[in-house]
Amino acid sequence: MKNSKLFLYFILLFSVFLTANTAKAESADARMMVHLLDYISVDYSMAVKANTIINEGEFGEMREFASTVEKLAKKEPSKIQEAIQSLKLLIDSKASVSQVSKLAQSIKTGLIDFHKLSVAPEKWPSLKNAKALYIQQCQSCHGVEGKGDGAISVGLDPSPTNFHDEDKANGLSPFQAYNTIKLGVSNTGMRAFTELKEDEIWDLAFYIIALSRKQNEVLKTNFKANQKVDLELLATKNNTDLKSIIDPKENVQSVISALRLNPKKGAKLASVDFIQLAMSNIIASEKAYSQGNKEKARALALSAYLDGVEPIEMQIRANDASFVSELEGQLTKMRAAIEAEKEVETVRLLAQESKVVLAKAQEIIDNQTFSSWLTFTLSSTIILREGLEAFLVIITILGIIRNLKLPKAAKFIHIGWLAAIASGFLMWWGAGRLFSFSGAQREIMEGLIALFAVGILVYVGFWMHSKAEASKWQAFVKNKIEKITSRESLFGLAFLSFVVVFREAFESVLFLSALSSEAGSEHSGAFISGILVAFVLLAVLAVLVLKYSKKLPVTQLFKYSAYIMAILAVVLSGKGIHALQEAGKIGVSSTPFNFRIDLLGMYPTWQSLISQLLILGLLVILWKVGNKPLAKKIAA
Repeated sequence: MKNSKLFLYFILLFSVFLTANTAKAESADARMMVHLLDYISVDYSMAVKANTIINEGEFGEMREFASTVEKLAKKEPSKIQEAIQSLKLLIDSKASVSQVSKLAQSIKTGLIDFHKLSVAPEKWPSLKNAKALYIQQCQSCHGVEGKGDGAISVGLDPSPTNFHDEDKANGLSPFQAYNTIKLGVSNTGMRAFTELKEDEIWDLAFYIIALSRKQNEVLKTNFKANQKVDLELLATKNNTDLKSIIDPKENVQSVISALRLNPKKGAKLASVDFIQLAMSNIIASEKAYSQGNKEKARALALSAYLDGVEPIEMQIRANDASFVSELEGQLTKMRAAIEAEKEVETVRLLAQESKVVLAKAQEIIDNQTFSSWLTFTLSSTIILREGLEAFLVIITILGIIRNLKLPKAAKFIHIGWLAAIASGFLMWWGAGRLFSFSGAQREIMEGLIALFAVGILVYVGFWMHSKAEASKWQAFVKNKIEKITSRESLFGLAFLSFVVVFREAFESVLFLSALSSEAGSEHSGAFISGILVAFVLLAVLAVLVLKYSKKLPVTQLFKYSAYIMAILAVVLSGKGIHALQEAGKIGVSSTPFNFRIDLLGMYPTWQSLISQLLILGLLVILWKVGNKPLAKKIAA
């Protein structure tokens, strides 16, 4: 019972830890400083021009805001405090607008990074919901169209913001609007709307930025952007900033209207050109290497795969499974050459070859049209592929527990995998935060979970193998069956059920989130149906396996279970090392033969293959030792 409680406490703490990592810690003072710094960077131009005060009231406000920021920053790092003092001096000396704005934005960025402030909503905003909120909360001051001419605007000083004013329309970002709505502006009619929920504030923030855009300006077709267009970018960039990322050949105003009037659809139109991102990183990596910057070249080559290829790997696989191996193998060769400090010409040649395979990948993606059937197939395939490894472990454990006739232990196992599934739903709910992790961070987490699972699999496999002989089994039943519910062995089995399922849940969320974004809301029914059908298939398979495994003698069941655990330990050791290689934490030494068998965790690098051989050797040694008297005590 004691270990049961410890395990439950662990699950609780782990879930809390997961949730805490998907939500960014925020500081009210830091949020206020960011808010005031935004005001300074935008409104300073209305106070000073050519080192001369043009509006005493605005200038006084700038000085007041800078002093407030200084007071709030008492506990900030010395570097930030010094920058704030420099900002005050610039304002006092009536420095140029560009100097003040640049420094204010730099301090703001430092505060956001240091306090890990959220700068975007967790889900796409609903402008439909925002319209109702605007009518109820904002229209009386800002007017029906947001021109600052509401029924009670007369006499307010300063006047309510006119969101159609060119400076405001193009200079205000949703993030700035969010802070203003959330915190208000002192000494004005703009109060803090503390009664609104976070998502409501974000909805309003995006809505007021869209007020100046006209529906008939909206772009009807796809367009190009020079960088990834996602929710965070749309939240933090104003319209002037957006202009710089849109291909100048496009109808820029039409593109901005598309992004503002329907953020999710607009972002999808510009959407992440993953292959183009990979291509750009390969080109930049080659350039950095030729300039002697090995670390930068290595990081860019890693990003080419993690951020450019991996998010769409399942889509490519659905059309040409063998090509995925070729693509990853080519990018791995380039990383290996960089790490081995090969000749510049060698890396340049590998970069050219990488661009060729990326062009082929682009062709595959371009020719792919998402249909309900394709969406259904991909979502179900993801669940089945990622779930089968976890399925084998859980079914094996349940079969043993059933033969031991320990119903309490079976419940304990169920708690483990159900907690892992629940954690998966938590990750899905916080998918926006999850994807704020870099590709490398995701791979590190996946790799460490896999290697941790390997350790437990080796232990459990050794324990099962030691019970596979009839004489040992009889002695075990006679002496230990009453104690097993409180033994570490059972705790290890239960903990294994959590770890193995959690690893697959984590990877599934990554793939499903990318697929959901690509498929779009029009195929959401097929997306969900694919997931549900896959779970049903796994459940049916579980019933059949458990039913027919009853015919196996218990010693045979232990023997086969030990083999399954051993195979999975070898598979996961390869996958764990491979994930850490993708994250750049372990070197890459390519084998002379290019192959990849995901199902077996086999990849064309010496590190992953050697790790599998070491685990296999360790299992053989442990199993041989298991026949000796000392091992009997350990296994028991």
